[in-house]
Amino acid sequence: MEKDFGGFKGILVVGLGLIGGSLALALKKEGYKGKIYGYDLNENRIKKALELNGIDEGFNKLQDIPWKNVDLVVLSTPVKTFVELAKKIKPFLKENTVISDVGSVKGDLVVKLYEILKPHVFVGVHPIAGTEKEGIENAKPDLFKNARLILTPLGEDKEKIEKVERLWKDIGSKTEIMDPHLHDFVFASVSHLPHAIAFALVDSLIVLSKETGIDLFKYPGGGFKDFTRIAASSPTVWKDIFLENKENLLHTLQVFSKSLQKLKEAIEKEDENKILEILSESREKRLSLD
Repeated sequence: MEKDFGGFKGILVVGLGLIGGSLALALKKEGYKGKIYGYDLNENRIKKALELNGIDEGFNKLQDIPWKNVDLVVLSTPVKTFVELAKKIKPFLKENTVISDVGSVKGDLVVKLYEILKPHVFVGVHPIAGTEKEGIENAKPDLFKNARLILTPLGEDKEKIEKVERLWKDIGSKTEIMDPHLHDFVFASVSHLPHAIAFALVDSLIVLSKETGIDLFKYPGGGFKDFTRIAASSPTVWKDIFLENKENLLHTLQVFSKSLQKLKEAIEKEDENKILEILSESREKRLSLD
């Protein structure tokens, strides 16, 4: 079946970081024939995107963008910027332009964007793909290939929702529709919580290094590096995610704290059976993921 990328003729990627840059590169690689425009406040990112042939034209001023040629806008900046960005771009949007995003938080944020952008259609999207690196210089055209992609649409405009879904399918993503609030609970559990723990674990070693006068970061093996890889992710991006999904993240952190306390108490009591029970159950569940 021939790819039509949702029938969009002009796509504007707002924010030329890892995800936005990878989307532009993926579209080019998969044969998208329309125009791809990039917007970023960082001129170096625009230059890099042009060098990589990810975009056809780049801008750092909204008023300079050829809006008459844009029928899909993809927000790819930190999630806390979305509301202000939506307000700023709305006056420029032509009729029937669709707005989407690639953010890790949905829930109430999707509801706000849906209301702000009316009568334009907003379709929330979260590609479950990425690395701990940032910037278009680390973008990968195959980043979304065979990766799960969650759509969290509101409203009844099935045609525009299907157009956005088709675009992502045409670059190789496996799509799924989910309620935006359910999305935030699910990904607070499987993504935001692990990132919080990884950052906290590295912080623990910083504290222990200061406490003992020993640079503990000289000694980590593969296990520590594997576990904390995601703590090398963008602090700005994750600060915004933690705050935008605050309630769900606090709940998952509370559950994690109880699990950690359960293990701590078993170790204190030297309860070998309880320790084995906790470790064995966790091991079996982890092995089931492979």
